[in-house]
Amino acid sequence: MRRDFEPYIPEQIIDYFEPISGLKAKIIGNYLLYINGETVAIIGYPINGEYDEKEVTQIFQSYFEEKKSMRIVIIAPKLPSTLVFEEVKTDNYYRLMLPVKHLSKKIRYMVSRAFRELAIEVGKNLTNSHREIMRDFLNRPDVDEFMDYVCSRLDLYLSRSKTVKIINAFNKTGRLVGFDIVDLPPGRYSFYMFNFIDRNGGYVPGVSDLMMHHFLKISEEEGKLYVNMGLGINEGVKRFKVKWGAEPFLPYQYGVVKRSDISRIFEIFSKL
Repeated sequence: MRRDFEPYIPEQIIDYFEPISGLKAKIIGNYLLYINGETVAIIGYPINGEYDEKEVTQIFQSYFEEKKSMRIVIIAPKLPSTLVFEEVKTDNYYRLMLPVKHLSKKIRYMVSRAFRELAIEVGKNLTNSHREIMRDFLNRPDVDEFMDYVCSRLDLYLSRSKTVKIINAFNKTGRLVGFDIVDLPPGRYSFYMFNFIDRNGGYVPGVSDLMMHHFLKISEEEGKLYVNMGLGINEGVKRFKVKWGAEPFLPYQYGVVKRSDISRIFEIFSKL
């Protein structure tokens, strides 16, 4: 399968999304899909050209008509208006432009404070310390259940990808107090994928800022022009990204259609 396109959203990084989702990538026209026997995920962000709602609708229709799946997921800047979705979510991707020309006084202070207490190392493997921090994260009441599945597949992602890195923060006793998983595939974009910090007695103020500062340094060294910071997720996550200068640059809509909705879907198609 061709890979001569530049990813600008995380879902277009095949070596990330295949192992995380358990689906197999396929390209139809200008769109990337991930497929298994029961699920199709249509990534409605074109790898070339502009978003075409009609083309995404046609891809959807072909899979439903051929009864290849029981569940179709579409993510796109705008969900096709002719389809009826059982579940819809909206958000925005946030982007940071490089180089960062101005850091607020507060960020500079937090980075400097954390730098005095922590050492940064870049690695590729998850240890028991990483897993302990992830377990504590997953036990938080505000964390979505699907993150348990994602975290269980991070080893697959890390072992497969040649462009993913782990930015680790250690305190003076050698304890891991936080880590970021980042990806720097070919092209103009790097990607801020996951952030985990120790909130169980090892928390150091500014740890996330220090790791972000190091990530931006790596990104600039590799000639990146942008960092895709991911989705807003919640107010706390969004606040951190905006604090660093990230701005919404692409709308995100997520929709699910299940086989039980097939009669309604075909009724809509019959009126097109």
